[in-house]
Amino acid sequence: MKLTFTDAAVAELKKRVDLQSLSLFYATGPYCGCPSTGIFALRVNEKDSIEYDAIVETNIGKIPAQKWALVFLDSDNLIDFNPSQQALQLKSERGFLNLNLMVEEIIPE
Repeated sequence: MKLTFTDAAVAELKKRVDLQSLSLFYATGPYCGCPSTGIFALRVNEKDSIEYDAIVETNIGKIPAQKWALVFLDSDNLIDFNPSQQALQLKSERGFLNLNLMVEEIIPE
């Protein structure tokens, strides 16, 4: 499984967060606001959480993820930035997986 960030996505993320603090999270349940079973998001400052039991190699470095959720990704995945919508987007060879990939900052207690 491959996950690549475009130059546009990297530039947008650098405006908001430290790239080394990112993790890939799959939100499920009624609180996620998604029409199906779940939706991917990027989280910041949560990479040491016990929920993350896998590492995804990307062009910006290793990103912690939930191993069970990786089955929802395809073999070639891309995170891009759409400037007209001001949104990060997760897509694969199947098409869009998330048209508005949220970046959630987790505040440590």
